Amino acid sequence: MAEDAVSGEVVLDEDEWYSAKVVFPDGSKATVNKETQPRLHQLKKCVNRQARITLSDGRVVMGTFICFDYQGNVLMNNAEEQKRGTGSNTIENRHLGMIMVKPQHLVKLETEAREGDIAFY
Repeated sequence: MAEDAVSGEVVLDEDEWYSAKVVFPDGSKATVNKETQPRLHQLKKCVNRQARITLSDGRVVMGTFICFDYQGNVLMNNAEEQKRGTGSNTIENRHLGMIMVKPQHLVKLETEAREGDIAFY
C-alpha cells in the first residue's frame, strides 16, 4: 500500500487489490492465508470460473462463480438452470442472471479445471 504524492489517496498494489479477503461475522476482515486457511486459499482460485452447482432438489445451475461468504452462500453470475424436460432426452434451460445459493440447498460445486490445478476435497 502506498500514498499517491499528488492526490494523497491510498493506492493499493496489484497484489493487494486482487488478494481475497475473509469477512467474519463480527465485521472484521483478513486476507486469506495459505497456512491458516488452506481450503479457502484453494477455493479462491475458483473465483471467476465457469461452475456447475447441483441443488438439493436435483436441479443443476451453471454460471460464473463470483464469490462465497463466511456462511457458505455462493454467488453466481449469468446463471442458467438446467432441468430435465418432459421428454426422455430433453434438457430445459432457463436464464436466471445473478443468483445466491444458500448452503442448505448446495449439494455439489464444480468449477472448470485449468492447467496446473490440483483437485481438493
